[in-house]
This record gives sequence, structure tokens and C-alpha cells, in this order.
Amino acid sequence: MSDAIRVGVDVGGTFTKAVALTTRPFRLLASAVEPTTHDAEGGVADGVAAALKRLLSDLGGDAAHVELVAFSTTQAMNALLEGDVARVGVIGIGVSPDLRPARKRTRVGSIKLASKRVLETRHVFIDATGGLGEDQVDAALDHVVAEGCTAVAVSGAFAVDSPEHETMVSESARARGLPACAGNELTGQYGLETRTVSAAVNASILPVVERTAALVEAVLAEAGVGAPLLVLRGDGGSMGVEAFRRSPSLTIGSGPAAGVAAALHGLELREALVLECGGTSSNVSIVKHGRTALRTLRVMGRPTAIRSVDSWVVGAAGGSMARLGRRAVEEAGPRSAHVAGLEYACYADPSVFADARVERVAPRAGDPEQYAVVVTAAGERYALTATCAAYACDAVDPEAPGLHSGAPDAARAAFAVLGRTIRRDGQAAARDLLDRTVDKIARAVADAARAHDFPCEVPVVALGGSGTALVPSVAERLGRPYLRPEHPEVLSSIGAALSLVRAERVRHGAGAGAAVRLAQEAERACVDAGAAAQTVRVETRFEHETGLLRAVATGAVALESGAAAREPVDEEAQLRAAADALALDPGRLGLVARNDFYGVWCENGSGGVAVVDESGSVALAEQARRVIATGSADLLPDLEVALDENTVNLGVAALLPRVAVMCGPRIVDLSDSRRADEVLDGARAAVEGHDGPAVAVIWQ
Repeated sequence: MSDAIRVGVDVGGTFTKAVALTTRPFRLLASAVEPTTHDAEGGVADGVAAALKRLLSDLGGDAAHVELVAFSTTQAMNALLEGDVARVGVIGIGVSPDLRPARKRTRVGSIKLASKRVLETRHVFIDATGGLGEDQVDAALDHVVAEGCTAVAVSGAFAVDSPEHETMVSESARARGLPACAGNELTGQYGLETRTVSAAVNASILPVVERTAALVEAVLAEAGVGAPLLVLRGDGGSMGVEAFRRSPSLTIGSGPAAGVAAALHGLELREALVLECGGTSSNVSIVKHGRTALRTLRVMGRPTAIRSVDSWVVGAAGGSMARLGRRAVEEAGPRSAHVAGLEYACYADPSVFADARVERVAPRAGDPEQYAVVVTAAGERYALTATCAAYACDAVDPEAPGLHSGAPDAARAAFAVLGRTIRRDGQAAARDLLDRTVDKIARAVADAARAHDFPCEVPVVALGGSGTALVPSVAERLGRPYLRPEHPEVLSSIGAALSLVRAERVRHGAGAGAAVRLAQEAERACVDAGAAAQTVRVETRFEHETGLLRAVATGAVALESGAAAREPVDEEAQLRAAADALALDPGRLGLVARNDFYGVWCENGSGGVAVVDESGSVALAEQARRVIATGSADLLPDLEVALDENTVNLGVAALLPRVAVMCGPRIVDLSDSRRADEVLDGARAAVEGHDGPAVAVIWQ
């Protein structure tokens, strides 16, 4: 085999799944599934290593053709939920006259993570008014080590603009062997307390993540695979293993992100509710206008600077166990068969339930003794799960791959045992368990649909090992179409392998020059992360509510086999996407400009305008006052005239219109500019070095 191979690994709550595939054409070559090893000495890394070893062994000599290994992981989120975090020394830095507020905002105390779980911090503050000396740094590090801290977070006032003090302290900590995170490494946002909390959260999981990175690298080296290792970020992008070691908190939400990435790759979706049902939990994620919806995370109500896929997580899935009341199934979960260390009853031989009985157990200390376990005459123990209930009720997608032919009979036999125990029809008990599971998941899907104002025709896409067992019932309950892609059970692993490179940069600031500089920084970061320069495009926007300038660069991994992005669409598909985004008849739109990255569609030089990329995703859609489409060299004179015509003179001030400029791979939003000359300077910088078409969109 000469085709280059990509490997994707997804670490779920129940199973760790690895796949090997080629991208052009797409072919799934091999897969391996291992239980996720939460309780192993090496944590989930042991399961990742086992899955990779099996997969690479199955590939044999073809392992030499692996060009990329990428994985998505719940490790960061699980570490926070389970309290598997280091005690963090927070070193605050300030200068006069702002010492008091800087000291206060870097003293974040204990950060609540989950029920009875906290991230403990110890605080020390450095006055750097007269400069920062090595003796001050050493004293601060000595103090936090004496307090039992095994990781360090460094947060300095105004370090967004002048990071040298944070850098000095973090480098000194690393030189001592202490994992460290500086606030400016995670975000360019102002807001000292938010940056401090973000740095502390990130630092707390550095030690456990280091073990994972080292073990995965060792497995690849042992197999002779020298391919780069990428880790999927929670915002749908990817980063190298060194970035993962430094900023593991950015992988929070990477599991749902992998599923959405795969759904976007395998299906021509513009709007969808992507529902991934595993063994322990289910995630609902959003595709809107052909793109993944993102949000900024909060940790127990405290804001962070961490961006992730906008998802709804519910503790109900295929492995959710039946919890019994006096004579009925009272609840589904939240404990799963995996947590209880039990096999699913539906995957057993039906004959083993002939003389079985039901016991009520507490899977973990502190759980109620209400969970149903079927015990066979031979002493084998099986869980009655939501997947079992779906098989018993004939609710599983009959055309799904990997169906277990004997599962319906086994499930019905096991529920018959339960029925005799609670003096109720076994099928009715199975229906109760399925309904209670579906109710929980459907509420999360309905909340997601309501939040994004999705009409009833937007489909629910089934992903995950139990997706084809539960999602058909969820879709039916909500009156929505059900959609099953190929390989739904390992699609998140496929998504990890196919993910695009994405880099985001954020700054507080205003002005066209700041927008252009930030766009260039994001573009450079994307290329540095492994994207081919010719595939990179950048979008910037100014968020008026927060005062943040945000630049997002996306591109395809720079591999000889080519990008694994969605295939380019034809002009008619781009037109339909533009018309849908603007809610207009396609006949009213015309193509005014096109380059290698975008097509610009609008009504007659003004009115509705949409910028659509080569894959059919809408990057910008507005009601424009004016659209200028020219060559790069001719844009500025026309833009200057349009600015003058669309500026509102208020006497004491002038109200500028909003402006965005498209040139090459860049979409630069100049709307935060305060003066017309700033807009023109920004536009000049955006078109500099480009000979092709340029477009300016002016709207109010």
C-alpha cells in the first residue's frame, strides 16, 4: 500500500477507539476498541496505548505509511470532574500604582470543580515596580513548593501587552521541573482574574497530561512511527503535542468536537443537531451555517478564556443502568455498566438467563442500592442497560452496521427475569427504561435546538457506540429527521484524524491596524501548527459587548496527501448557501468576485451580500449599503469614497459604517475603527501583497 495513512484516536468515557484510514479516497482500513482505563496506573493513557498498539499491529508493514496521528480526549474534562488535579501555586505580578487590584485579582482561592471536588491554589505576589529580579522569582517559587504545590500558574497585570515578566517566572519554574502555565500563553484577553483562573485550571492538569503525552509518544516510537502527533482542541482545531503539554485545558470538549468534525466531513450538513451517545454520557453539539458553534467555558460559574464546541452533556447513554423503585424502573442511570464493571445483558447468550435472578446493587460507595443486576445460575453478572432496552423494544436502527443478531432475544430474556422480580411485564419494564433514557437525552437536544432557533426539519445525527440504539427514538420523540452517517460507532476517531488546523487569537483593542496584526498573527500560528499556507484563511470580528477583537485562522494539515477538509462545492451549491444565509431567492443574487478561497454573492451592488468559502460554508452574511469588488490595487480609492458617503455626521462626532475586506485567504473586519483613515490603513494592510480580486463590504 502506498497511500498515506492517518490514525485517529478518541478517548470516551467508556471506550477508547482508534482508526486508521486514507483520505483520498476515504477508506477505513482498520479499527481497535479498548475499555477506557480511568483507574489504571497510567490513567486513560494506558487505554490509548493499548488501542494504538492493537491498531498498528493490525496495520503491519503499512504502519510505515502513517503520516499523522491525532486524538481527541476527555482527559482534561475528566480530571476536573473527578478532582484529579495538582495543587497550584498562583504567582501574581503587578506594578505600582496598581498593586492592590493586581494582588486581589490574582488571589483566586479554591476553585470548585464538581460536587465535593476543588482545585486548591496557594498565592504569592511579586511587586515588580522596579523590575523583576531572579531573587524575587526564586523566593516566590520556593514559597509555593513549600506549600505543597506541584504546578505553577503565573498571572501578571497587563501581561497581554507585556508578557516578559510572566515568561521569566514560567521559564524559571520549568527549569526546576515544575509544570507551569503563564496566562498570556492561553489568551490575549484583558481581565486579570479570568486569565488567572484560566491559567490555574490549565496548570492543575499539566502533570497528568504529561504522562499521557509521554506514553503515546513512546508507543509510536516503539512501533517505528515518526508521524506528527496532533491533539484535537475543544474548539474543533488541533495542536501539536508540545502545545498539548503546555495548554491541555484547550482540549476540554475535544470529544464532541471530533464528532462534529467527522459529521461535517462525511455529510453535507448546513444545520444539524449532532448527538453522540456513548456508554456513560451523551453530547449534543451544533452545526450552524456549515460551521461548528463555539462558546466560552465557565468552571462552576467562573468565567475562563477557554473556547470549546457549544455542547450539552447529559448523564444518560447506552450503558445507563436500570434503577429500580418498588415495582418499576424508576430511573435510567446515572451509573453506567462500565463504571459498575459489568457486561451488557443483551450481548450474552439468551440461554444463560433461564434460571437467573435480579439483585439490587450499589455500583459505587455512596450509590443507592437500587441498580438492577441479572445474576445467572453460574454466577455471571450482567447489567440491564438502555441499549438492552432498545434491543428488547426493537428500537435499534435495523440498517445500522455492527448489529448483534442475538441481542434482541438476549435482552428480552433478561428483562423477563426483571419482570418476574418486580411483578411486571418484562417488555413494559424495558420500555420504561428506554423512555426514561430517551427523555433525558431528548430534553438536552430540545434545549440545544431552542438555543439556536432550529426548525423541526433540522436533523438529529447519530454518533457513538450507542447512537444507532438511542438516537432513532430521540429523533422520533422530537419529531425530527434521523440521520446516520457511515461508521457512526467510530466517527469521532475518524473526526480526530480528519480535523482541520485552527488557530484563534484574541486581544482587547480597537483600530484597523490591530485587526490586521491579529489576523496576521493567527495566520502565522495556523501555519506553524501544520497547515499548508495556501489553505489558510482568516476571519476577524470585533465583539462590541466585550470589547474583544477575535481572529480565527483555519487551514488543512500540510500533508502530501492533501487536505481532509470537505470537498469543494460547485458554483450552484455556493449560490444556494448564500441564498439560504440571506433568506433570499437565489435568482436575486449574482457572483461579484471570486478567488481561490471565497465567492462573494450579492444583490446588485448592495442589499444582501454573502461570502461563501469553497466548501459551501458562509463566512459573512449582511445587508450591505455598498459592495466594492475590484482588483487589490484599485480598492482603496473606491473604499474612501464609499466611507465618506456612508458616514453619519453627528456634529461632535462621526458614525462610521461597518467594513469588512476580503482578499486572498483573509476576511478582516475593520468595524471597530474610530476614524476613516484607520479603516483605509487596515484595508491597505489587508490587500498588501495580493494581486487578485479584493472586496469591501460596507454595512451600517
